[in-house]
Amino acid sequence: MRESIVCVGRTGTKPYRFPETGVPVYSYEELCYYLSSHMICYLYTLPEEDLLVYIRDELGLEKLYRQLFRLTDPDRDQMKYFSALFREGHYFSEDEIREILDEYRDLKNTPYPLQCKWMGDMFLGAGRAAMAIHYYREALKPETMGRVETGAAYHNMAIAQSRLFRFEDAKIDFVKAYQYAGDEESLFYYYCLIAFTENLERAGEEMEAFKVSELSLESFENRFAGIADAFDCSEKAEKQKKITYLLERDKEEEAEKIYEKFVRDLQREFRPEIEMEDNLLSTGLPVRKE
Repeated sequence: MRESIVCVGRTGTKPYRFPETGVPVYSYEELCYYLSSHMICYLYTLPEEDLLVYIRDELGLEKLYRQLFRLTDPDRDQMKYFSALFREGHYFSEDEIREILDEYRDLKNTPYPLQCKWMGDMFLGAGRAAMAIHYYREALKPETMGRVETGAAYHNMAIAQSRLFRFEDAKIDFVKAYQYAGDEESLFYYYCLIAFTENLERAGEEMEAFKVSELSLESFENRFAGIADAFDCSEKAEKQKKITYLLERDKEEEAEKIYEKFVRDLQREFRPEIEMEDNLLSTGLPVRKE
């Protein structure tokens, strides 16, 4: 695929934002590039109907709109939908289109737990932690994946839990990841969480319980020191230091104002995740057709 996208057709005056990832597109070419990289999102459904409205109204592709509108029933052959979309504007060559559709066919034939695991990986990479967690849980339900894939699912789910400040859940999942796959990287993440939420001494004790070698423990300590140094230079750490400084000098009112703003900023940052999770709990995930 291309590293840069040359748009030769009409571009929209406003973007179309894909609800799954929040990625915006302004042109037919960007639309094709995005969809070709996210076909796993459409194994049991199709893109939202408002995408067709965008194609018609913003991109001026009336013919494509009519073609796709006739193919919007996901119970019909989804291959025809994407084939029509990719062939209309000649952004991809015929060989590239065949390759994309072959990969899509392979994805549809992949066992359902692995599909969910890969969906979780995609959402985690897109910064959608809540969505990732739900797909990892779906992947782990049947307990049919191999030990390595199961360990990877638990490891990545723990990362997603950490991003949502669910540290206790993350600790449990990192331990399960290590128990399934035996990858010390999961233990390192577990070590970091304990060091951040408790202290280094407690983290070291936990590693002793897992019989981590002295060499590995030294590596963990050095890597964590680098992470801690980087955090100390971050904006969040500076705010934390300022709050502590003010409290030590009995300037509680000023410290409280900074703290309240700090919390509001975090709430604003994570509000989309919370809303997405609420929506998932009410609507559920797209389901496979038996």
